[in-house]
Amino acid sequence: MQLVGDIGGTNARFAWLDAAGDPHTPMTLPVRDYATIGDAMRDFMAKTDCTDLREFAVAVACPAMADTVKFTNNPWVFSKDALKAEFNLDRLVVVNDFTGLAMSVPYLGDEDLITLFDGPGRPGLPLAVVGAGTGLGVSGLLPHEGKWLPIQGEGGHVSLPAIDDLDYEIVKFLGQELDRVSAERVLSGMGLENLYRALAAIDGIDVEPKTAAEVVDGALKDGDALCLKVLDRFCMFLGGVAGDLVLTLGAFDGVFIGGGIGPRITDYMKKSALKDRMIAKGRFRDLMNDVPVRLMTAKYPALIGCAKILTA
Repeated sequence: MQLVGDIGGTNARFAWLDAAGDPHTPMTLPVRDYATIGDAMRDFMAKTDCTDLREFAVAVACPAMADTVKFTNNPWVFSKDALKAEFNLDRLVVVNDFTGLAMSVPYLGDEDLITLFDGPGRPGLPLAVVGAGTGLGVSGLLPHEGKWLPIQGEGGHVSLPAIDDLDYEIVKFLGQELDRVSAERVLSGMGLENLYRALAAIDGIDVEPKTAAEVVDGALKDGDALCLKVLDRFCMFLGGVAGDLVLTLGAFDGVFIGGGIGPRITDYMKKSALKDRMIAKGRFRDLMNDVPVRLMTAKYPALIGCAKILTA
């Protein structure tokens, strides 16, 4: 049997592949409930009453190049060689979580995507993939001889691009707490919490800390001014990072936004300054304006991507 997985900072998702090579009956398990990835795999196998595991492709929310895989936002650590031996696997493939996510993009249907900002794009050129959830994921797809080559990197940890005075004040405030202010420090669940604290301090407002969910609810349900300001700045930073990624990859055929936060603020993103910040690239503004931006709404896209990697 072939198994695919997607492991982030909060959840581990698994699914078996059917005869057509597609994930079926996926299951989500909380990372906090298991000491190791092996424990989670065994529980999934027991719950699905299947033990004949031969091949496993998994997307992990951390660097995946070395034998030792240490997650960025959860406590799990594992050795690829040891995991392969533990389950007597014929094949083990470990990729970054957004590499798996990126590989799903060509296989998503219209029902899996929402167009935030339309544009003609440049067919045949690379695609950019970025998304905020527990952390910030970044990848891309390069077309090559009729196939897609995913990029495996850690673009979520690039330096946060500060553009206007308030951006710089935010970076200065967070820099007093952190050794370095990466993009993930504001474009993630913890990032929303960081932005809330930073903007409150900058405005001289005494507030109790809020969780990311409370910030989003405060903005969208309660119309709280500070929470709305947080979402405004979040969208602007996301646009800046997405625009830089487009220029770096030459991804002028489109940006795809994944992660868990985007679907919660879809309508807000549409009316935000996300695209204004994304295309504000000086002499390349007109070219950037043609790049479409789409939100990924598929429930298990990284499992789809891992399935394509495993069956390629």
